[in-house]
Amino acid sequence: MASPLKTPFGFNPIPAAAAPAPQEPAPTGFIANTTYTVKQAYARAQKFRDDLKLPNPGSYETVNREVKHTFLNNHVFDGGRCDITKVLTPNFQATHSFAMGSATAPPSYNFGTAFIGQQSFLSGNVDTDGNVQTRVNYAWSGNNVSKVQAQFSSQPGHSMLQLEQDYNGKDFNINVKGVNPSPVEATGIYIGSYLQSVTPQLALGLEAVYQRPTPGQEETTWSYVAKYSGKDYIATAQWQGFGALQAAYYLRYSDKVDFGTELQILTAGGRRDAVATVGGKFEFRRSTFRGQIDTTGKVSAVLEEKIVPGISFLVSGEMDHGKGQSRFGVGMMWEV
Repeated sequence: MASPLKTPFGFNPIPAAAAPAPQEPAPTGFIANTTYTVKQAYARAQKFRDDLKLPNPGSYETVNREVKHTFLNNHVFDGGRCDITKVLTPNFQATHSFAMGSATAPPSYNFGTAFIGQQSFLSGNVDTDGNVQTRVNYAWSGNNVSKVQAQFSSQPGHSMLQLEQDYNGKDFNINVKGVNPSPVEATGIYIGSYLQSVTPQLALGLEAVYQRPTPGQEETTWSYVAKYSGKDYIATAQWQGFGALQAAYYLRYSDKVDFGTELQILTAGGRRDAVATVGGKFEFRRSTFRGQIDTTGKVSAVLEEKIVPGISFLVSGEMDHGKGQSRFGVGMMWEV
């Protein structure tokens, strides 16, 4: 066996790595000892959370985002429509939107602009009725975003101001917002939500809505949600305090095919209403088709055909068998 190395003062001591690491002595005193215990418990809890490697679940209001993308709520139109988008710079664009021939809305023109920066997003729209809408997002960091939305209208009760703060933690999301807040009378609508991942697939959350339209009237409603994410599917269930249950399921069948289903049950005021909706999105080489059907007898479809790069032709149709109504629309989208 090799003999220990010698130094001018004798044999080498035991290497530091082999000696046990000294431990920090616990502080004395009730307050100091309590603080030390809380810090140690918090450190152990943080280490346990880090070992779980939980993902960020997204915000509470976007738990059904994938399902909504397969539906046609924001895509169906009737009459004629034309959208022209001009990209002025890599960060700035302007849009002209024309609509006419609709059975439910008068002819209109909308002018919109959008600026997309590294930390900010700004957009504004104005239409022929004088309604002005604006939105500003500013990212203080990669996970902390402030949002402001405003709408100004000549019609009483249609103007709106919304202030919002969104924070994305490592495995949770916190969102607070105020709609038409009035510091003087303490009126408005205030919403706070929290969504937490508890396993790599499961997230649980809650939302509180406090409404105070007048100084003498107020109401608070609580909602709860559960979200389970698989490899190519997402299932959610949400209960709203006023008596509504919503369940949704999203399936990514392939890179080109998505399906979404949603069931809404309303039990408020002794009612027993339920609506089930099924939607699908199909991506082809030069076109996108969306279809939707629900239990009220409404069938909708939208086809977007890409004629050449930057020019698309739209066909929209909807039949409501329950009401005996139908509507049809065609449109163009140009990007220059």
